[in-house]
Amino acid sequence: MPAIARPAANSVPEQLCFNSIPGFTVRADFAGGELSSDFGAVVLDAVDHRIGLIDCLTAAISDSRDARYITHPLRDLLKQRIFQIASGYEDGNDADTLRADPLFKLATGRAPLDAGNPLTVAQRTPA
Repeated sequence: MPAIARPAANSVPEQLCFNSIPGFTVRADFAGGELSSDFGAVVLDAVDHRIGLIDCLTAAISDSRDARYITHPLRDLLKQRIFQIASGYEDGNDADTLRADPLFKLATGRAPLDAGNPLTVAQRTPA
């Protein structure tokens, strides 16, 4: 029976890079610091970027809403709901809270910080 290959003890990558949005670079490192249990949404976004599931679902569903009154495109609604279900928020009653979550915002292609926040403006202003 062949031996099972085991990863080396030091085989953890120093950092992982993810899809970025304008003005932000997205990466995860393993040095500790601030932790979040909802980083899975960002990983799901990276996977979806490769396989195109959300785009396929959007194309397969007819959106009969009146375009004059649409604030959120069907694609965004599907992405938010699917990522919430996959992240363990299957009831849907967390949507209002999670819409402000920086990692869920990032996973749906929005800036993770409030643009009106003075700290955010200071961080994004060139020196």
